[in-house]
Amino acid sequence: MGELSARNFGLVIAYLVPGFVAVIAVSGLVPTIQPWLATAPDGQPTVGGFLFVTLASIAAGMLVSSIRWLLLDSIHHRTGIRHPKWDFSQLQENLAAYNLLVEFHYRYYQFNANTFVAVLLAYGSRLAGGCRWCGGPGWVDAGFVIVEAVLFATSRDTLRKYYVRVSQVLKADTDSGKEKSYVEWRRTLSRTRLEAPRRSEAQEGKGGSTEGGAAVDARERPGGEG
Repeated sequence: MGELSARNFGLVIAYLVPGFVAVIAVSGLVPTIQPWLATAPDGQPTVGGFLFVTLASIAAGMLVSSIRWLLLDSIHHRTGIRHPKWDFSQLQENLAAYNLLVEFHYRYYQFNANTFVAVLLAYGSRLAGGCRWCGGPGWVDAGFVIVEAVLFATSRDTLRKYYVRVSQVLKADTDSGKEKSYVEWRRTLSRTRLEAPRRSEAQEGKGGSTEGGAAVDARERPGGEG
């Protein structure tokens, strides 16, 4: 039961929370969403509004996650965080450890990265004039920049830790195919250079032995005739 709760918590922070932020961000631009966020006259939220907001948050969270994969993941991978090559043939025997690392590291990366995209959408909504709770210019803009900087830095840290931890479990090959081929080529070249003098010496020794044997045969023959 504890494992199921932890998994649900990971899915909530990875998709539902960023999706809810995105729903609030676009509520000023889409009037249909505003009644879902409103409460009944007696101050109690309606079941229908809660259901609509939940479904909309899940859908928005999936969309935000797709945008995150397209933009933020590419930025991280091109700015120093390399995606290692994992040996998934070892996944079955390390499945429990792998799932644990996903819940403890990757879900938090998804939360930070997806929320980064959702807050960016909120800022875009503010610039479009649809954010009623953002206030005027000034400190609000600085707050957006600070929040985005924190989320970006935290997403890099959690993604890096996730790659390192999973690499320890699945015995990752951190070298890319091109770099690995280059390393193998350098090793082969060095080995060839070391073996070349040995082969030359062996051939010279073999040739000297042949000439010496021919001279001995010539001396042993009568008159030294061939």
